[in-house]
Amino acid sequence: MNNCLTISESRTKTRTLSALLFLSALIASTVGQGQEDKPSGTLSGQESSSEGELAKKTQNPVADLISVPIQNNFNFNVGPYNQTQTVMNIQPVVPIKLNDDFNLITRTILPVVD
Repeated sequence: MNNCLTISESRTKTRTLSALLFLSALIASTVGQGQEDKPSGTLSGQESSSEGELAKKTQNPVADLISVPIQNNFNFNVGPYNQTQTVMNIQPVVPIKLNDDFNLITRTILPVVD
């Protein structure tokens, strides 16, 4: 019976690691898009206006931006041995433009329990 529990825990940890690697690759690919090497210094007018537009979009809950908030919770005295439980919720928000009038916004909540 102990061997089955160990295999189950190993599979859970492997799935958790796979999910985290997938999400980190997704975040890295989204962050890398549209970034160019530019010399350090002051921002030009076009760059500062694009930052202003980005600031406005981040305040709009239905904007065309992908976000991946991560929430980590601790639960104390769980189970018969009063252990600490860690629950990390990964909540990617992905808007999909259907047409000019409609957007489909998906928000999947992926709990990773340890």
